[in-house]
Order: sequence, then C-alpha cells, then structure tokens
Amino acid sequence: MDRPDLLQTTSGLTGALTGGMSMWGMAASGLFSLVGIIYLRQGRAENDVNRIVCGLALLVYPFFVTKTVYIALAGAALTAAPYLMDKS
Repeated sequence: MDRPDLLQTTSGLTGALTGGMSMWGMAASGLFSLVGIIYLRQGRAENDVNRIVCGLALLVYPFFVTKTVYIALAGAALTAAPYLMDKS
C-alpha cells in the first residue's frame, strides 16, 4: 500500500487552518492584536473611549481581513488613530 506523502496531505489543510492568510499576515495580525490589547487596557485605565474603540477594532479586524497588505494598512491606521484624535 502506498503511504501518502506527509507534505501532500498537510499542504491542502494549510489554507483552511490559517484562513487563507500567509505567514506574514499572521505575524502582522498578531502584532496589531497585541497593540489592540495594550490600547484596550490603557483606554480602560484612563477612560479614553478613542483608545478603547481602536483597541477593540485592532483585536477584531484581522478575523475579517486576509490579505497581508490590507492587514498592515488597516493596522497602521488604527494604531495611529488615537494619537491623531488627541492632537486635533
């Protein structure tokens, strides 16, 4: 009996397990989620609604976006948003 090659059997699952996201996309998603946790904690401590909303958005949006470029652009915009709102 032929034993299927391990790489052939797992390569079909990779897209399903990662949601079609690349390794760089997963890294960016993790980084921006970490920033989201920090913003959420700071916002709750300081009662800053802008940081709370941006923190929640940074935690949630990677579930809906799979392209690495869009993850990076949206993450950078949401990361800068509280600072831009404070200056205006």
